[in-house]
Amino acid sequence: MRITERRTAIERALKPREVRAANELTRRWFASRPHPPAAASGLGVWPLLATLATGASGETEAELLDAAGIEPERAGAIAGTLLGATRSSDAIRLALGVWAGSGITLDPDWVEALPVEAVGTLTGEPDADRATLDLWASEATDGMIERMPLDLTQRIDLVLASALMVRTRWATEFRDIATRFREGPWSGLGQCRVLANTIHDDVLRVTDDVAVLTVPGQGAVDVLLALGREGLEPGRVFDALVDAATDRTWGRSSEDMAPGEEAPGVTVTEYRSSQPQTAPEVGVQTVRFSVSADLDLSEDAAALGLVRASDEDRAEFDRLAADPTYLSQARQRCVATFSATGFEAAAVTAMAMARAAGIPQMKHTHRRASIVFDRPFAYLARHRPSGLLLVGGWVAEPERAA
Repeated sequence: MRITERRTAIERALKPREVRAANELTRRWFASRPHPPAAASGLGVWPLLATLATGASGETEAELLDAAGIEPERAGAIAGTLLGATRSSDAIRLALGVWAGSGITLDPDWVEALPVEAVGTLTGEPDADRATLDLWASEATDGMIERMPLDLTQRIDLVLASALMVRTRWATEFRDIATRFREGPWSGLGQCRVLANTIHDDVLRVTDDVAVLTVPGQGAVDVLLALGREGLEPGRVFDALVDAATDRTWGRSSEDMAPGEEAPGVTVTEYRSSQPQTAPEVGVQTVRFSVSADLDLSEDAAALGLVRASDEDRAEFDRLAADPTYLSQARQRCVATFSATGFEAAAVTAMAMARAAGIPQMKHTHRRASIVFDRPFAYLARHRPSGLLLVGGWVAEPERAA
């Protein structure tokens, strides 16, 4: 327990059980997919679930609150609390936007609970609305995501969106080397961007199945990389990574390994030096990566608590709008880059709502083919003091050298 340390704004804003709830949403979402996505942010979804819950009732409200893991009396405060907490962070930025069209009558109490700066309007003209929403997404992510991930050719009466950006520089920068892998699944890729470093801290923890490296960054953000033993399913690697990121007692330190002992991707050796060792020494070789994903969250409705909300006939949003309303689209665009100098990621999560009356039912489920990853390589960005998970994913290939 950090008794003497000053608590961060995020730690003051969120209760420990709320941090755990947001983290569990990330775990459940990733576990629900055949393979973890290349990049995704459960934290980008979490405040939108809370905001939707404040306008819902009955079983729809119960499902949203259960998925978010929050109490009814806290639902209305989550989004504004997070926005306020991230304003003082140099490494984490969060934005919330809500846009309503003229055809929907919103509940005044629901609107009043929203941050004032978050509320905007839709014209009903797809080109004009696309320009407004794309500009918001670009400005909120410093241009990392240039488009709002919604199909504006469909009927939309209300848009709720969050934009999350994470940016940190390493405490110790890596050396960036162009080299070829001599063996393994990446041996045929040609020149790749390999990153090398020596970190003098206790940053490597292991089990028989997974090794997890914590790369410390500035602004109270860490990025954790997990390597599984050969043949271990990607989902199990990512699940172990969430455990390691949220439980500081997970596994055992590489400092407790004997010379010659091995763990996934890890060996321990000894060498002679003229100077005494004063700190742990962890040699690191990883890869530079740039990944992105466009996710249709309707495919994850059960994991994210959106089953009833997305059902035109059963959705209950009578505390949000005067007319019957349901969730017609839910999508996320996420990008992440791990380089020699630092890590940056952005996620824009958008949910569109439409009035149910007179709208054709969406009865066809669209499924996206999943990527099969060659080598287990998971990552997560974490707010170090609170343990709040920000963004994570799976790396299929390293970035290739130009």
